[in-house]
Amino acid sequence: MKGMRSIVMLMVLAGGLAAQDVPLQRAEEREATRLQSREVFDVIRPVARGASASTVWVWADQRQVAMGTVVGDGDKVLTKWSEIAFSRTPVQVVGGDRRTATATVLGVYKDDDVALLQLEGARFTPVRWSIDPTPDLGRFLVAANADANSPLGIGVVAVAERTLRDSDQAFIGITLDPSFDGEGVKILETSPDGGAREANLRKGDVILEVDGKSVTSPFELRNALLNYSPGDEIGVTYRRRDDSGTARVLLTGRPEFPGIPEGRLRTMRRMGGPISLVGDGFPMALQTDMQLKPRECGGPVVDLDGEVIGMTIARTDRTRSFVLPAAHLQAMLAQEPIDPTLAQLPQEGGVQGARAGAQAVPMNPRSAGRLRNHLEEMSRFLKRLDREMGSIGE
Repeated sequence: MKGMRSIVMLMVLAGGLAAQDVPLQRAEEREATRLQSREVFDVIRPVARGASASTVWVWADQRQVAMGTVVGDGDKVLTKWSEIAFSRTPVQVVGGDRRTATATVLGVYKDDDVALLQLEGARFTPVRWSIDPTPDLGRFLVAANADANSPLGIGVVAVAERTLRDSDQAFIGITLDPSFDGEGVKILETSPDGGAREANLRKGDVILEVDGKSVTSPFELRNALLNYSPGDEIGVTYRRRDDSGTARVLLTGRPEFPGIPEGRLRTMRRMGGPISLVGDGFPMALQTDMQLKPRECGGPVVDLDGEVIGMTIARTDRTRSFVLPAAHLQAMLAQEPIDPTLAQLPQEGGVQGARAGAQAVPMNPRSAGRLRNHLEEMSRFLKRLDREMGSIGE
């Protein structure tokens, strides 16, 4: 597979990663891009073929709404709960060989937005999870499809596995000065609910190191904090005018950003195209740049050696999709899921909490569709907001 990895990397560098058009291309350039894209998928097809036998399409209300990953003895499937919770008809799964099974919801892992389905009428090949560590930054990943000839997407690990729950993320309690151009990062203000103020860090201080590792940008500081949890204490080396000092900062949980309601943030992310109804807050996930559709989430993801390293769980904006790592999924499956009637979904846009297993019904049968359309108008603004406010909440 090492030769395969090299071929894929060379073809991607040649410009054939995504099948989508590049803006401002001439017709002949667009055709060349599409040809290269087809060549890339021809190369990666064998990589995902092994996982295809453990991949199914999940149908509800006479349409395909998600992918599924076969587990257990081949008679159970993991899929994305929020995409089937509003179904008014029995859920079905279909394999690449077109065998079909009727599914009932055994339980829900609410924090991960994962439903465990019990199949009747057909069995499939259960997935074999990778025992290797989760792939590092920059490693290529491929989303498998039930159709072995058509992988769903390819991308790279953009952000290493981490918690996406605010309460689990380390918060130092500072806002950085985005106009600062120099060594380190400059504090614009400290937060009353963060550890920085308690440690006597002040406006104007320049943070140079965290636990002995240099920090040269807001991005580096953010990445440094990913290695810690609320309750940890870190050493911060800083410069104050012409003097330098050190401080011990107790990290807290990241509070919800008060400026924009969470529902509005999710709305803003949709301007780049349809995204998942539930796309954040997972206990553990890695981020990729695979451009998946919401209905393409729930299936296995492989590395370039064909090892199943996780399961796609959400498309959250134009450039971000999330994957639940294999080790996390195995630990999740070792626990009992909750009853589907207790797995409430966000009550937004007229959508009531899910109930009665896979038979949850919105207040209006078209509520989920209207919600998805409504949530598309502001994602481009969020992307710009993310750039402009990247230093907030460190």
